[in-house]
Amino acid sequence: MRERLRFMLIYFAFWSIYFLAARVIFLSYHIEDSKTLTLETVFGIFWHGFRMDLSMAGYLCLFPFLWVTISNFLNKSVFQSTIFSYTFFLIFIITLIIVVDLEVYNIWSFRLDATPLAYLKSPREAWASVKNSPVIPLIISTILLVIVASSIVYRIMANKIYDWKHIKNFPFIIYGILMVGVLIIPIRGGFGIAPMNHSTVYFSKVNFANISAINAPWNFFRSIIHNSSNKVNPYTYLPKESLDTTIANLYKNDFPRKQILTLNDKKPNVLIIIWESFTKKVVDQKHNEVEITPNFNKLKSEGIYFSDFYAMGDRTDKAITSILSGFPTQPTESIIKYPTKTATLPVLSKEFGKNGFSTQFYYGGDTEFANIKSYLFNANFEKIVDMNDFPAELSTSKWGVHDEYIFDKFLEDHRVAAAKPFFSSLLTLSSHEPFETTQEPKIKGDATVDLFMNSLNYSDQCLGNFIEKAKKTDWWQNTLVIIVGDHGHKLPETGNRVDDFRIPMLWTGGAVNTNWDYKNIASQIDISATLLGQMNFDTSAFYWSKDLFKTNTKPWAFFVFNDGFGFIKPKKEILFDNKGRVLIQNQELLKSKELVEGKALQQKSYQDFLAR
Repeated sequence: MRERLRFMLIYFAFWSIYFLAARVIFLSYHIEDSKTLTLETVFGIFWHGFRMDLSMAGYLCLFPFLWVTISNFLNKSVFQSTIFSYTFFLIFIITLIIVVDLEVYNIWSFRLDATPLAYLKSPREAWASVKNSPVIPLIISTILLVIVASSIVYRIMANKIYDWKHIKNFPFIIYGILMVGVLIIPIRGGFGIAPMNHSTVYFSKVNFANISAINAPWNFFRSIIHNSSNKVNPYTYLPKESLDTTIANLYKNDFPRKQILTLNDKKPNVLIIIWESFTKKVVDQKHNEVEITPNFNKLKSEGIYFSDFYAMGDRTDKAITSILSGFPTQPTESIIKYPTKTATLPVLSKEFGKNGFSTQFYYGGDTEFANIKSYLFNANFEKIVDMNDFPAELSTSKWGVHDEYIFDKFLEDHRVAAAKPFFSSLLTLSSHEPFETTQEPKIKGDATVDLFMNSLNYSDQCLGNFIEKAKKTDWWQNTLVIIVGDHGHKLPETGNRVDDFRIPMLWTGGAVNTNWDYKNIASQIDISATLLGQMNFDTSAFYWSKDLFKTNTKPWAFFVFNDGFGFIKPKKEILFDNKGRVLIQNQELLKSKELVEGKALQQKSYQDFLAR
């Protein structure tokens, strides 16, 4: 039994060490980039990348571990030939990926994913793409690596398997199954909430360092599984001519802009507070006789309240790109999961950075979740604060540190006005399931809706305390604070699914020179152009975003859910199922102009996603 367990460990170790060697080869191949890295950064590449190496090794070991577990029931020659064939085939495929990846980065500046496979359909274009590459040396390198790796594996397996004897099925089968189960830990990347993704290995402000930490085979197979190379738009509803005309009409506006920010020699600071699960359904409402968001309700009179505002999707990862990049959300995808795509997005932090602002992102949770961190690195945030920047004893929430601590951290970092104005985003988490707080509940009850309302009440209290303290700082009078939900929530239920996407937004702070209720329909993607317009910055890159303070902006909102979309105009609410291609409600709108406009937005925005 020991020799079988030892074999499993050695087999896993082989792949782990092989991927470490592959990273050495990658850094050596790109030596000019590698020479710019500090020793600390190089160490970080191996330290953080090793988690992804272990994850890939775990996947590759699943079948061998199962095969060893039932080895007693197999003829030894059958067992050996199967293990040998499987391993040598993988060595060839994995080595080929590793070697091709070396040159892919040279050509496209990203690690190998499924994108190059599209060229195989057009051999001429494929050859045109690689003809200037050192094809022959790469082929020779592949052959040599395959021979060396195969020789090592043959020695390991031949020596270890040859002397195996028949053993009792029990308890070894139990041990074997346990060993297979243990592989889930490295495959997921540990015991954390977030499974293995690119953000797990992103650690540096130097993009090459983050890219070097990625395991090439893991990246390649993940892109295939998640269809990131798919170039077929499943939402082709309109011909191109009418599609472009419809989209252009929705965005047409040449009218002047109303200035609501006080601009002086020093541009105002900007803080965007993204509130977890902040649904419009709780504003100005009570639950169990307790006002849910009393502080926010008061703040509404101190700025511009957007009372008919919509989230672009139903998840935080989709909200972040909608708010900060003004980019529409995808029904079955999330662009934040694809670093090569998010690298092409415009981002508010980049625009503010170019205009002399310091940029920060604050979140009490783990930025590796949903691949958020890779997006933040691509967005050039100068400072990223997450749960790892707090003492372990403060991480009392399942998701990280509670809202009060992240607000306090922001105030600590902004005690006095700095020489440069700041652009900051702060993402809360306490109102996320399981709705934990740090205090005795003010809204009593054990039902899910009670816990949710209490968590919102807690977050509102944290917000109120933060605003009260911020008003005493020397930077408040020259600051715009935007408070907006990341997405809505199904609770409290109203019977109208559109309500689940309604969220509040408020512009407040000393830099806001007016207050009123903005009643026109709008959504998260409109924040970018509206904010940049007020700062007199260039808005051209944010072409999906409408400037809400232009006097004749057309009122509409578009959002998506699981393979469906919503389109909202005054007195018109469209909910459309992309799979069945049917209206979910309001059947009288089947032949309406609004349905055509919604389909146009779905088609055009997804095509933009595919093209990036």
